[in-house]
Amino acid sequence: MDEKRIGERIAALRTEANLTQAALAEALGVSDKTVSKWEVGGGYPDITMFPRLADIFHVSCDYLLRGSPRKIQKVAAESVWARTQGKRDFDRINDALAQGWRVLQSALSVSDESGYALVVLEKEIYDA
Repeated sequence: MDEKRIGERIAALRTEANLTQAALAEALGVSDKTVSKWEVGGGYPDITMFPRLADIFHVSCDYLLRGSPRKIQKVAAESVWARTQGKRDFDRINDALAQGWRVLQSALSVSDESGYALVVLEKEIYDA
């Protein structure tokens, strides 16, 4: 976790919410010096405080820890499941799902002898 970036997000959200460091500290049961330390990157909150911070600022814990996604990638996998090709394409889709991709959209068309599936996958990528 990057202490500086987490602190910058906490400071920006606190300012946006019109809260003082003292008010945020009181809501969390810590000192205002502790909040100040977080905001300048001298440390970060205990992991158990992130859900409370997320509730106070109406954001996700994921946003507090990692920020906004840098990039969302999309992949379309089209499969004509003729006897030889279909299983291989669906295996690729299952592999992508196992690597953190999620299904954004899917469509299925079936005719007499063949059909196709279109699956659009997306994955959020964050800066390290």
